[in-house]
Amino acid sequence: MANIFQVGIYSSDKTIYAGEAVSLIAPSEAGYLGILASHAPLVAKLIPGVITFKDSTGQARSIETKQAGYLEILRNNVTILLD
Repeated sequence: MANIFQVGIYSSDKTIYAGEAVSLIAPSEAGYLGILASHAPLVAKLIPGVITFKDSTGQARSIETKQAGYLEILRNNVTILLD
């Protein structure tokens, strides 16, 4: 079984995704960020683009965002807040 981490993707009015993932790729100002379990703590500003991730079953998912936002990684939890 792959290492998993918790992911929460939120906009101002709803929860877009809350669950487990084995990998995540998000568009930041510095380029695309690749995230796996046990990633070092990080805060990054996100730009509009596509967030892709594999959930705990291995199913690939993608979310296209037209908003900027922020990503925080802390203790195997990834939180994405979109404007």
